[in-house]
Amino acid sequence: LSLSALLNSGKLRPDESFVCPQRLILAGRRMDCSHPATGTPMRIDTALAYSCNCFTAHVAERFETGELARSLQASSLSPGDIRPARTDDAQRLQALGEEDVLVTPLGLAHGYRQLALRLNRKDVGPGMGQILTGLEEAIEFGTGQLARVAGVKLAGKTGSTRNGQDFVAWFAGFMPSRAPEVVVTVMLSGKHGGSDAAPVAGEILEAWRAGRL
Repeated sequence: LSLSALLNSGKLRPDESFVCPQRLILAGRRMDCSHPATGTPMRIDTALAYSCNCFTAHVAERFETGELARSLQASSLSPGDIRPARTDDAQRLQALGEEDVLVTPLGLAHGYRQLALRLNRKDVGPGMGQILTGLEEAIEFGTGQLARVAGVKLAGKTGSTRNGQDFVAWFAGFMPSRAPEVVVTVMLSGKHGGSDAAPVAGEILEAWRAGRL
């Protein structure tokens, strides 16, 4: 959603790339990337597939104060609480979902439903097309592989954050990726969206596809 906002405002070019340093400290917090070194610069799609914190934090510097909060508030992430970030580092943390974003699983589902509809419009631009590809690649070879459903293409994103002292793992996605019929979101106690939340999402989608939901 952060990258979509930058693309829509013209502050991120579809062809941009960035060499991930893998180490990241924001407001005294260590936010290092956990993905393996790829040997090539990250693009929008690969940054999404591998959940590259450094790529997102780098481009999020381009938001004006409060701009990201306004975009998130307009993205159907409700019910929730999204407050304008007060500093540049706070806004970069907000782009990573680590500060000033409080949302329920239902709210995240609303946001991903709208995102799925936008990404599948016939007039979707190359940048938004890369976002769709990145969400597909997250399932194919990135952080969301454990959500795979045999025989159908899925688009999704994993993540992890804290709610107070509690670790929260999450997954959000839609299926089929190019003709969406269903959106799923999972939030549960855990440190890794890929290993904790994604398998649950896969089970839910398998059950939906089999007509058990």
